[in-house]
Amino acid sequence: MSRRLIAHVYVDGIAYGPDDEVPAAVARRIGAHAWTSGEDAGGPPGVPGTDGGAEPPPRSGRGSGIEAWRAFAEQHKVEVATDASREDIIAAAESAGVVEPEQPKD
Repeated sequence: MSRRLIAHVYVDGIAYGPDDEVPAAVARRIGAHAWTSGEDAGGPPGVPGTDGGAEPPPRSGRGSGIEAWRAFAEQHKVEVATDASREDIIAAAESAGVVEPEQPKD
């Protein structure tokens, strides 16, 4: 089961509620305190293993390694080959819609 909002939240003047599908770009702007999971309502949102709603790892720098991305993909049930590179895992997560494609820098 995917994570759900526990109440209505307004982002840029648009209301999102517990029964709404929240776009990934909007979901990243909503704090972890606003999410819950029907599977484990007692666990805090955003904690790996409690709701699968942890934020994606950074794409560069500290915490951006293949292990972090593989764990993130597993949390979101994104299938990747055991020999997949970090870039392959990120591409699979983008294709599955669990992360937004990286925007080119100007």
